[in-house]
Amino acid sequence: MHRDLEAVVAADEECRSRLTLAESRRERGIAAARATCDAAIEQRRAAAIASLEQELAAIRAGGDARVAEVRQKQTAYLAALAKRGEDQFDLAVQRYLSIVGATVKP
Repeated sequence: MHRDLEAVVAADEECRSRLTLAESRRERGIAAARATCDAAIEQRRAAAIASLEQELAAIRAGGDARVAEVRQKQTAYLAALAKRGEDQFDLAVQRYLSIVGATVKP
């Protein structure tokens, strides 16, 4: 009976050893799969961030172009108003003097 018990104990130890080895392999496999998955996620994340940054840059460039165009138009409009005001200034002074001169009698 003693030999049978030793055989059972040896078989049990071998099974435990194989189980430990299998668990270790499984953990390494899981760790490798997680690393692969994390790398894929990080790659997709980086691509999404790059795409977002490009889109934001395009939006910013479009907005800057529109602002520059509006400023240019505004500058041209104000310059045209200033020129028209200068052109009409002498006429306005003459009219004012004619009105004031007509109402004020020394």
